[in-house]
Amino acid sequence: MTLPFEMVGVFGVGRNGGSPLAVVHDAEGLGTEDMRRIAAWFRADETVFVLPPTVPEATHRVRVFTRRGESPFGGHSAVGTAVALVRSGRLPSGKVVQQCGDKLLELGADSERAVITATAPPPARALETAPLLEAVGLDADDLDDGPTLAAGFGPQFHLLPVREEAIAAVRPDPEVMRREELPDVFVFHWDAAGRTARARLFAPGYAIAEDPACASVGLALGVWLHARGLEDERLTFRIEQGSELGRPAVLECTVDAGNGPLTATVGGRAPQELAGGLAVPAGRK
Repeated sequence: MTLPFEMVGVFGVGRNGGSPLAVVHDAEGLGTEDMRRIAAWFRADETVFVLPPTVPEATHRVRVFTRRGESPFGGHSAVGTAVALVRSGRLPSGKVVQQCGDKLLELGADSERAVITATAPPPARALETAPLLEAVGLDADDLDDGPTLAAGFGPQFHLLPVREEAIAAVRPDPEVMRREELPDVFVFHWDAAGRTARARLFAPGYAIAEDPACASVGLALGVWLHARGLEDERLTFRIEQGSELGRPAVLECTVDAGNGPLTATVGGRAPQELAGGLAVPAGRK
């Protein structure tokens, strides 16, 4: 049998931008070892296998594989998967609900872009700056205004605000990160006037030396902005990331501290880079 697939750049500003994602459609004939083998062949940051949902609330189900094995989350890749499903005509534009394991994730999607909404994050934690600075090869003079926090709507990322000139000077040290039990460090400069963060994410704890774009950390920055103090009740901002890797990305975000729990969104484009078919032996399970 031949399974259709496509490669997309999640949050890419054009072809060869954003985080590389492989989406394998109509994958119900594949078993776990097939999926591992195909993901190893693609060598993308993540490979998603799209399956029929098993609960009525979901529009589709996924299994997600990284270089480390199967991921139980399916958060970051949900944007590219939703866009690919709408673009291929498998789902209509509008609300889509992804099932990954026992988790359901709602998005708004069309054939060009998708948006994730998250509500009520767990409390952020203040962090000592020295271990994070050492982990990325910077010193105290590189720090910028704002707290150093662990924050997020699921996994908590380690957020380090720095001066703009320090972004290019970052030299991550995986040994220090292991010693300090830092699976990731998100280094960013916040431009309040332009409502833009220029950022880099190093995540060796997730088998990613540097990620050109990440939805979850975009949500986490919304928590940081709220902790820092929002100028407006609802703030629209963007994250520019991936240029140092030659895969420029833009994440379009909001954080809303109005009535009710804190809410954040992250969204963007997912351009198609490649499409084709995978030849898979018939009868594989």
